[in-house]
Amino acid sequence: MSQLPQGPSQIRSLDAVPNAPARYEPIGFILRLAKALHTYGVPAYELEKTMTACAHQLGFGLQCLSLPTSITMTLMQKGGETQTYVIRVAPGEINLDRLTRVSRIAHKVMRGAMTPQKGATALQKINASRPVYSRWMVIMGFILVSASVARVFGGGWFEIIGAASSGLALGILVLSSMSVSLLAHLLPATAALTCTLVAYATGYFLPGTQVYISIVSGLIILLPGLTLTIAMTELATQNLMSGTARLFGAGTVFILMAFGMAIGNQIGKGWPDTTMAMPIMNLPLWTEWLAVIVGSISLVILFQARIKDTGWVILGGLVAFATVKYASVLVSNALAAFLGAIAVGACANLVSRFKGIPGAVVVVPGFIMLVPGSVGFKSLTALLEHDVVAGLNTAFDMVLVGISLVSGLLISSLVTLPQASEMHEIETEL
Repeated sequence: MSQLPQGPSQIRSLDAVPNAPARYEPIGFILRLAKALHTYGVPAYELEKTMTACAHQLGFGLQCLSLPTSITMTLMQKGGETQTYVIRVAPGEINLDRLTRVSRIAHKVMRGAMTPQKGATALQKINASRPVYSRWMVIMGFILVSASVARVFGGGWFEIIGAASSGLALGILVLSSMSVSLLAHLLPATAALTCTLVAYATGYFLPGTQVYISIVSGLIILLPGLTLTIAMTELATQNLMSGTARLFGAGTVFILMAFGMAIGNQIGKGWPDTTMAMPIMNLPLWTEWLAVIVGSISLVILFQARIKDTGWVILGGLVAFATVKYASVLVSNALAAFLGAIAVGACANLVSRFKGIPGAVVVVPGFIMLVPGSVGFKSLTALLEHDVVAGLNTAFDMVLVGISLVSGLLISSLVTLPQASEMHEIETEL
């Protein structure tokens, strides 16, 4: 997952900040819209473009700087006083349902089809709305996506069972961290340690299991590969401060997870019958495609997408997987990732322009299949095991794949938001 689930937030609502502009004022709406877009996972380049267009529609000039933990905006009005606001925010967590609804409000205000007052009320309702899926469904999503990724990584039944067990443990741990702030801060290392021990325990009862596949598949949702790709895209679009902050944030998460896995490996390798060398059980080819579909459906739950957007989420996963699978036969992995990013980005643009659905609905599941998170994790674990050459080679491969993804993303024009006049009006009550 590009962003880790947040623990108990210490960041107050703007409504609770003394002397903050009221949410029903145009300035109050602009501030809350920026915070909502950031909270639900919009990158810096997209947030700044959206806010500039929205402020212009409301009669303000705007200079906006978005960082992973803050937003700075200077609002200028003709004949009025220039005002600068700094908003403290937590790193965004992807929520596709709320992102879709907030994006729709932004574009309606940009078109003049909605007043800031009505937009402010709608934002308040979105913020107070219940999650689309219950906690037990979220845990089931962790189990299914981990099992599916194990199959995509070439695992057999033993590896799939091990990954599903790790996914179950991770799901329980993630949900627990949402109410315990200390656990939320230690989540990367704790999750890696837990998943590693669960994978080794499964290998104890199923001798011959390739434990590494089970571990990485179980952790795939927390690996910050998507964050890494967004960081590189922000750097490429000259959002240097935001890109650098995300890059170091992703690196920190990688290190913490590698540390947790290293401890788990030291414990697990002492258990008998967990390191037996046995060939992986071959499964039919159709199970690989089934795994992609099941995994994409699981991402609908984990990223809180609307049920009616399930088809678009599956489309993103299938396009990414199919492009990389068949292109990698003819070209290198980096070039295959480049072609996959172009394909996913093009699909996202078409869906966004003609259906009015944010491109993230297609891009996020697609990039889960493409991002170099598992490659970076493998690099760090190799370095921790003192295999410096293999670790550096793998790290270089990760950088190549990341650059390829960014290049493909930019070429597909995903960075450029559809103009307000081109957005398809969807008559859905918020």
